[in-house]
Amino acid sequence: MHRQRWFLVGCGALGCEYLKGFALMGIGTADGGMVAVTDMDRIELSNLSRQFLFRSHHIGKAKSVSGCEVAKTMNKDLNVKAYEVRGG
Repeated sequence: MHRQRWFLVGCGALGCEYLKGFALMGIGTADGGMVAVTDMDRIELSNLSRQFLFRSHHIGKAKSVSGCEVAKTMNKDLNVKAYEVRGG
């Protein structure tokens, strides 16, 4: 589990829960392990009431970047990388 590599699409309501769970379970914490997170959305005021990883100082920032930063505070050993790649 610690060496697994995961790609999480979305860091909104469900994505926040998954990212928190991954951090607390230690997924992607060993050498070779990784949790990659992608979400193109920016955090809005309305997100603060339903996406618990985000606080008012995150408004306007990318969900993937902020979510990864907060998850890292939950588990300092978490190997996490945020992506904001727009397809097309």
